[in-house]
Amino acid sequence: MRRRAPRLPIQIVGSLRGRAERDVVVLDLSLTGCLVRCGAPLDKGAILDLALRLDPDPFAAKVRVTGASLDGSSLAGEPPQYLTGLAFMGLPAREEARLRRFLQEERRRRSADASHQ
Repeated sequence: MRRRAPRLPIQIVGSLRGRAERDVVVLDLSLTGCLVRCGAPLDKGAILDLALRLDPDPFAAKVRVTGASLDGSSLAGEPPQYLTGLAFMGLPAREEARLRRFLQEERRRRSADASHQ
C-alpha cells in the first residue's frame, strides 16, 4: 500500500491522552499521521489527543490508532515498548499549515546539513 504523504524520521517527545495520559516518542511524522513508541498497547480505532512540540510551539491533534505492535527492538529485561500508527483526524487548517511548514523546514535543514558533510 502506498503512503499518502512522505514520512520524516524524527524523535519528538509527546503525549497521548484518552482515559489515561501516556508519554510517547514520535518516530516519524507526515501530514497524515505519525508512528509513536509507547509503553502500552493501544486499541486499533481508538480516538486520542496527541500533544507535542513543533519548535517551539505546542501542536495538538485528534488521532485515530491505525495499528499497534510490540517493538522488536525492546531490550530484554526492560518493560516492553509498542509501536503505534496514528492517523490525524481533520487537522484544522492552521495546524495543518504549521505541520507542513515544520516538515518542510526540517527536510531543508537536513538537506543543508548533509551537503556540509
